[in-house]
Amino acid sequence: MRLRSLLASRGRLVFAAAVLLAAYFAYDAALGAIRTYRLEQQRAAAEAELARLEAQRDYLQGVLDYVASDAYVEQVARRELCYVRDGEVPFLVVGPTPEPAKPGPWWEAQAPTR
Repeated sequence: MRLRSLLASRGRLVFAAAVLLAAYFAYDAALGAIRTYRLEQQRAAAEAELARLEAQRDYLQGVLDYVASDAYVEQVARRELCYVRDGEVPFLVVGPTPEPAKPGPWWEAQAPTR
């Protein structure tokens, strides 16, 4: 009788250890899934930020290319220094006073609409 109760208690102990082990593995798997989900969210956010920054870089590269061009230099010379080529007739258009520029980077300022 004593042997039977010893085996039964040993069986319960093994069963309890197996349940605890299974619970630990389930907990660890759940934590792994949560970590994976969070990392996936962070990766997606980082990729979206990268795409936004690449688009901004491309835009600014276009601005830089334009500012470095002869067309921009000529435009600034004509507008601010009143540059006139040989054979051209200079004239001055008098109009209403322009509205003050909106704050922000100068390259994003838009021409006033009529």
